[in-house]
Amino acid sequence: KFVTYRAGIPVGVKVGNLQGFFVYGGYEVEYPFFYKEKTFRNEKKDKFSVWFSDRVEPFQHGFLVGFQFPYGGNLKFKYYLSEFHNKSYTESDGFKPYEGLSANVFYFSLNFNLFTPVKVYYDKETREQYY
Repeated sequence: KFVTYRAGIPVGVKVGNLQGFFVYGGYEVEYPFFYKEKTFRNEKKDKFSVWFSDRVEPFQHGFLVGFQFPYGGNLKFKYYLSEFHNKSYTESDGFKPYEGLSANVFYFSLNFNLFTPVKVYYDKETREQYY
């Protein structure tokens, strides 16, 4: 199991009614600053973590697309174009643990805004929402 914590800079475009439903898409460059790894062998768990590791690619980038729904719902898909691990990483004994491992990450996320007003009034004539 591999986990990274990252800082990123996104660039995106939103299309639609920004007070209601809209679609967005973009590109993001991220820098992984913390790495965790857990390994399970023979019912034994080994784990370690390290700051600013060479085990992953130094900069990772990917595309995202999402849908913002009225009342605070959001659905997003993200795909990373870069590999997760640094295949040329070499441990002190000369072993390359990620040499044959190929992994491109993608994910779906579903989230809801907690502080969106509960009552939304919709005027059918002007097609606008009032909070």
